[in-house]
Amino acid sequence: MAGGAVFETGLWTRSLVTFVVGTLLAGTGIGLAFRRGIAVTQRPADPRRRADLLATYFLSAYTGTIAPTPALGLLDQAINQNVATLILAIAVVATTLGAALRRPAT
Repeated sequence: MAGGAVFETGLWTRSLVTFVVGTLLAGTGIGLAFRRGIAVTQRPADPRRRADLLATYFLSAYTGTIAPTPALGLLDQAINQNVATLILAIAVVATTLGAALRRPAT
């Protein structure tokens, strides 16, 4: 979420350095979440079904990273690019917070 905020700040202020730092932060966050998701998914899985579960995880993760791109393209045609990106960033943050709050306590 921090990477998204820095990314958006760089976009709105037209600062290349801020934009790049935000992109790196967001990419690092996604990479860490992806890695942790694989570990959590594989731990309880039946060894004979791990490949199926891992394939499903990858499919879900890739869909989640691909879906915003066409959405941004559609929004960009209807409204300003900065506003379209901000709407998607807010949607990603809201989805992330919603998922984190619904996560069962360990």
